Amino acid sequence: MSTANRRRDGGERGVALLMVLWVFMVLTVLVAEFSRSMRDDAVAAQNVAEEVQARGVAIAGMNTAIYRTLRMREQHGGDDATQVDEEEEDPWLPDGTWHNGPYGAGTYAVRMIDEGGKISLYRPDEALLRHIFQNLGLDQDAQVVLTDSILDWRDADSLRRLHGAEADYYLKKPVPYRPKNGPFDSVDELLLVRGVTRELFFGIPPVGLGRDQGPPPVPLKEIFSAFNKTGNINVRYAPAAVLRVLLSGGNGEDVDADVEEVIAARTSDPDSALALLRAKVGDPLARRLVDRKAHTIAIDARAAMQAGQVQARLGAVVELADDTEGFHVARWFDRLPAI
Repeated sequence: MSTANRRRDGGERGVALLMVLWVFMVLTVLVAEFSRSMRDDAVAAQNVAEEVQARGVAIAGMNTAIYRTLRMREQHGGDDATQVDEEEEDPWLPDGTWHNGPYGAGTYAVRMIDEGGKISLYRPDEALLRHIFQNLGLDQDAQVVLTDSILDWRDADSLRRLHGAEADYYLKKPVPYRPKNGPFDSVDELLLVRGVTRELFFGIPPVGLGRDQGPPPVPLKEIFSAFNKTGNINVRYAPAAVLRVLLSGGNGEDVDADVEEVIAARTSDPDSALALLRAKVGDPLARRLVDRKAHTIAIDARAAMQAGQVQARLGAVVELADDTEGFHVARWFDRLPAI
């Protein structure tokens, strides 16, 4: 064989060796990518399974809360247990208190809030809204804009109040939309109303406001309800945020002390809480205050599995029957932020 042929054969063998090496490299990359993909799919499948289990645990917590509420009312003649004996089971009341418990491989935390203890958006009242916004510390312009805009959003007509807003205002926004002209479906709908900022809705302090410059603002989302259809405020379970707003315009100089006094009265002498709060707030708010059992409660349930990395949060608004024999789910909130 000539020297040229030997060189040609050697070159061909070198090219073939490089091709084989490239093939092995490609196969190695493909196998590694396939292995990583299979591992990711396995982790994702496990997370989905644990998420489903966490949702089941959260639902179990909600059912436990409803069961204990109905059982308590059955034991107390259809009313809530405001005071119990030491030997009696600790009642779960719709006062926003968190209750924890294990279920299966996870744990749940559930609380109930009486929607009747909040300020109604179902039938907003102009005088009440103005009084509430005044007690929140808003200036005169903000008070009238918020009041008229909420009323315009809620009413069925297209007539704009002096400081309100109708379609001509909302259609000029960067992302245009039309006003509801009907009842609020949820309190989150307030974010669409003219004058309601995220700072007001979530209670975010203004920039530069330090902790030593007073308490944080009261969030609108904690004091208003779209499910309170009576227009009254149930003092028996009114959240502390609602009490703070009601008492901000009262005679007491220390709002925190007044709120604590009312909450203490609800615990030690429930019959006196209504009269105490009415005396502190005066008219016209006093006429809106009532003391009764809860009819519509919001349930917030959270769950976590053993590792704590997979969580679930569900919510529901439940209407309780007067005869203590059942309940109706008026609204279901799925996949709330797990925070």
